Amino acid sequence: MAIPIAGLSAPHTSRGVALITALLVVALATVAAVAMASRQQLDVRRTANLLDGDQAYAYAEAVEGWGRMILDRDAKDNQIDKLDDTWAQQLPPIAVPGGQIGGYIIDLQGRFNINNLLTPEGQISAPDLEYFQRLLRALELNEGLALAIVDWLDNDFDTRFPDGAEDDYYLSTEVPYRAANRPMQSISELRLVKGIDAKIWKTLAPYVCALPVRTVLNINTAQAPLLQALVEEFSTTSAEQMVEARGETGYDTLEDFLQQDAFAGREIATDRLAVASQYFLIRSEITLGTARAQVFSIVQRNSNGSVILARTQGTW
Repeated sequence: MAIPIAGLSAPHTSRGVALITALLVVALATVAAVAMASRQQLDVRRTANLLDGDQAYAYAEAVEGWGRMILDRDAKDNQIDKLDDTWAQQLPPIAVPGGQIGGYIIDLQGRFNINNLLTPEGQISAPDLEYFQRLLRALELNEGLALAIVDWLDNDFDTRFPDGAEDDYYLSTEVPYRAANRPMQSISELRLVKGIDAKIWKTLAPYVCALPVRTVLNINTAQAPLLQALVEEFSTTSAEQMVEARGETGYDTLEDFLQQDAFAGREIATDRLAVASQYFLIRSEITLGTARAQVFSIVQRNSNGSVILARTQGTW
């Protein structure tokens, strides 16, 4: 009697299915193991980043404390702020386990306070607007930007002709938004103002600040374009020569500054100038493991010591 072919092949078929099943189980286990190992490595790296970031921020606070101590000590030593003061010297990089820390202090009153463009009553400050327009010209920028900034600051919705901009302009952009209609909290807001692109902002940023109260310009720390803007038709060369003559020792009084030949016969509003400052920026730069931290601390220094007004990371 003939034996059926199917009966002979059945055991071989069962063994083949079992082998394939075993291979699938091993493959799934391998994939799961690799996934868990990758996830574990990712968790370890994420945790390390968080720890490095927190430690870097703690170091930044230490640099901030150093800056405040230097500023308070300087206030006790003298009543004039100039570029040869201790606070104006950059902190050299200091090695710490896993990285390094550094920082420096900037005199914010050596810059033009954007919020000076409006009076405390919310009206345009004509002398400050004229000064800012001269500063824009000194930097070879369009002076019409000043009106766009004024519109951004003032609390009305009326567009100033011809270069201003209010909600009707900003709401028509590709990504709509509204004008702030309040004092600037940070100079980074300038990037939102009509006509100010990345290139213009990069040119203007080193010469401006945004402080909560009206401030005067410290002629001992102001750069050449800021001094050039003090009067009409003042050349770049004359301003640079003035900075060179001032040096790091600066001037003890405004009278010493105004007695220079370059100011002969010119009127300058002395109530907007000073030889001392109250507002400073402490910039902390930290490198630690995988973390990079830049912390900006705006400090007000008064008779009771220094106070932190704002602290930001990445920009200010």
